[in-house]
Amino acid sequence: VIEVRAQDAPGLLHRIGNALEGCAVRVRSAHVSTLGANAVDAFYVTGTDGEPLPEIRAAEVARVVEKALG
Repeated sequence: VIEVRAQDAPGLLHRIGNALEGCAVRVRSAHVSTLGANAVDAFYVTGTDGEPLPEIRAAEVARVVEKALG
């Protein structure tokens, strides 16, 4: 699970989606919520083989998403 908590802004989901696509992961489910000015989004991701990501790979994906949010 990749959870993103950020200030809501135009293009936020687009930046997250591009980052996940660039990491070559599959999004099995996404739960997107906006609470006032804040976005709280959870992405359930797997590898391209459908298997859960190893801990090191999950941390790498999280870093890429964080970088995309700037």
